[in-house]
Amino acid sequence: MPESTTPASARSATRIYIAASVLVALGLGCFCYLRYGWPHSSVALGVLTLLGALTWWLPSTSSDGRIHFTADNVVVLAAIPLVGPFGVGVVGLVMAGLTRRRIPVHRRVFNMAMASSSAMIGGLAYHLVGGSLDVAELHGMLPLVLHVGLPIVVADAVNLLANALLVAGVVRLSAGVPLQLQLVDMLTSSGLTQFAYGVIAFIIVVMWLPGELGPVALLVGLAPLAGARWALLQFGEERDARERALGALVTAIETRAPILDGHSRRVSTLAGLMAQELGLGPRDVADIRTAGLLHDLGRVIVAPGQEGSDRGDSAAVRGAAMLQGLPFLHGASAVMEEVARAPEAGAPPSVAADIVRVADRYDLLLHDAHDPVSSHLALSHLRNRDVVSAGSDRVLASLSRVVSQQDRSDADAFETP
Repeated sequence: MPESTTPASARSATRIYIAASVLVALGLGCFCYLRYGWPHSSVALGVLTLLGALTWWLPSTSSDGRIHFTADNVVVLAAIPLVGPFGVGVVGLVMAGLTRRRIPVHRRVFNMAMASSSAMIGGLAYHLVGGSLDVAELHGMLPLVLHVGLPIVVADAVNLLANALLVAGVVRLSAGVPLQLQLVDMLTSSGLTQFAYGVIAFIIVVMWLPGELGPVALLVGLAPLAGARWALLQFGEERDARERALGALVTAIETRAPILDGHSRRVSTLAGLMAQELGLGPRDVADIRTAGLLHDLGRVIVAPGQEGSDRGDSAAVRGAAMLQGLPFLHGASAVMEEVARAPEAGAPPSVAADIVRVADRYDLLLHDAHDPVSSHLALSHLRNRDVVSAGSDRVLASLSRVVSQQDRSDADAFETP
């Protein structure tokens, strides 16, 4: 939620939360310093800190909108056995503080506290489960796996959970996103890449100390990741091109039916918020957003006023058929096909189809050119009509919660100077 539209009470609570996060980071730092002391190798600390900071200067990448790729996770995990819990806290603090992203000071401070705290918590977990802080003394692959590899995997999971909890807390206070929803989204979006980070970090540690490569191990271990990052950046550019193509389709829809100007984007946004509120997975949310954006696509080839003359050949059905040959829109086209069917026809549609149908009718009521109604009346109208399938009352309940949150935000923005 933008700063200007955030309620005053939420802003105050967010700043208190950030202050508490800073105190937690300071407390953990004092404990780790007293327990483990300053890292034995200042060279290792300097190299890891520098490389960690450089990874935050690189653009983030994503394979499909769900799995995000960041090299800083590898650096943090490798730093745990190399420089200890206090040293990894320093690495997290510096690399978050030196990010080139233009963000407000309070957000930068929170990122620094979050990165440092979650790194130290991961370091403590590593040592607690038997992780070695003197890897050079380990000989043979089995001791390395038992006292470095497996503890790194545990530290990886604990670090991820700590990071997710801290972020979910601040997002809950600042934007009102339910804590559980935010946690599920963050944890599931990490996917198998999070496990891969731990494996790569283990390889780097083995090459650094037993392999006696020193800092060169970082370059050797991160080189494949650099290649993967480049490939994902290319994929991201292709995905951006697809998004522009979808935007062109929406423009065609609005040109064919000017009365729907802005309708598709509003339905897409609202349907996505409802899907998130219901706790659907990231891929389902993405398909629902796209289906909401393109649900009126058939209007470009069906004359206005003729959509219902033959349901089997209606605008909604035609729109879904137009997307069937595009693999990256397969999920969205399936949702659109279900939206095209009446709730009582055949098998009951999915929750995804109900979400798009309800969002569509709600927006049409709200922005009716002849008789627009308030959000309250629009919700009442939807509750009194059969717009969802049997047993899908939770879709309407989700819409009500999303609308209530939007109404509160608008009211607070109006009242806040």
